[in-house]
Parts: sequence; structure tokens; C-alpha cells
Amino acid sequence: MANEEQKKVSRIKDKKKSWFTIIAPKIFGLKDMGESYLSTASEAVGRVMKINLKELTGNVKDQNVNISFKVTHVQNNKLMTAAVGYHLSPAYVKRVVRKNIDRKDDYVVLKTKDNKEVIVKTLMVTLNQTKRSIRAKISLLMKEGLKEEASQMTFNMLINGLVLQKIQYPLKKKLSKIYPLRELSVRSLSLKDMSQAGEDSEQYAKVEKVKTSPIADNSAAQSQSQESLSPEAGQEEASEEPSA
Repeated sequence: MANEEQKKVSRIKDKKKSWFTIIAPKIFGLKDMGESYLSTASEAVGRVMKINLKELTGNVKDQNVNISFKVTHVQNNKLMTAAVGYHLSPAYVKRVVRKNIDRKDDYVVLKTKDNKEVIVKTLMVTLNQTKRSIRAKISLLMKEGLKEEASQMTFNMLINGLVLQKIQYPLKKKLSKIYPLRELSVRSLSLKDMSQAGEDSEQYAKVEKVKTSPIADNSAAQSQSQESLSPEAGQEEASEEPSA
């Protein structure tokens, strides 16, 4: 009876977990993007997460863009990342598409200076309804312009150029001379072959339990973000461009 009354002791021991800081790549100033609750830091290597660009720049105008990051390695118990994608929010796309205009979505594969193939999905919105031949001409010139820009940039430079609107805005200004454009944006950018970014079989796994932390040196982020152009800012300036 005494043996039966003894309590059974579980031999299963819970692994001790800790919070590991997630660090942005150099092109985003090595900022603290948050924390992940893991048993070991190496568990996060190869995983992908999305961060709103506003959290990195501190500029509310950047809230229309999300950047995908991959955890590449561990350094001093910190999760170091690399940018692997650029995505425009669906809510922003809905705002710029209105009645009595023409919308054209395109798909193009670009090759960067560091020999990486990139899938780019673009959005073009005209100021008014126009002929199919004009839309086709603008679309062709847009693809040629993107290919030329990508061939002169590495993948990181391409991401940086999109974030700062150094690719979309000049191209929109040039094509608006053929027909006024309300919007010309890159909806999505990602690597065609994810193995080029060192991705493993769990490339789409999420970093769970991410705890967002305040951006360090917010004043520096504000001054840096003022130099960049948001999709909304580019739209206001381009609307002043006279039509051809």
C-alpha cells in the first residue's frame, strides 16, 4: 500500500529558454528589431520574419512597406539577420487604385550585379483611363529600366534603393512624360532561388514570440528617414509633373 501511495515523479525536464535580441543588417544601421524566446540561439538560424519599415526608420510614412529578414548567424548571443524581401502593404495598394483609372500589374525577373535572380512584381496606375497600346509601351519601358538598374546593383543595394525610393521615383517621373501616372511601385521583391540567400528547408518558418523593442537612437532614425521618399511623398511630387 505504501508503494502505491507514492507519487510518480516526472523525469521530463523543461528546457530553459532565454530572450535573444534580433539585429538588423548594416543597411538598416544594425538596429535592435526585437527579441525571440528560444532554448538556444542557433534554433533561429534560417528562419524568416517580417518587420514594418516604420519600426526601423521611425518615419510614419514608411508604414506602407514591410521588409523580410532572415536570421543568418549568431554573434555574441545576438541573432544577426540579412534582408531577403521587400513588400508593399495590400492596404496601400487599395488606396491608390480608384475608379476611372487603369491598373497594370507586371512580373519581371531581374539579375543583380552579384548574380542573384530577383522576382519583382510591380504596380502601375494611370491618372485616367488610357489605350492598351500606351499601357503596353509604358510597361515595356518600365521593365527595361528596372533591368538596367538591377544590373548595376547588388541585392542589398537594390533593397536599399527601393526603401529610399531612388529607383521607383525617377522611373515614374520619366514614364509620366509618355502618359501621367498616379502610381508606379514595386509591390514585391524576393529572391528567385532562396538558396542564394543561404536559406534552409525551414525558410518560411516564423520566429515565434517576437517581442518588439523601442528603436535605439530614435533621433538619428528620424533625421535619416527625412532624407528618404515614401510612396505617398513620391506620389505628391509626381502629380505636379506636366503630361506629355
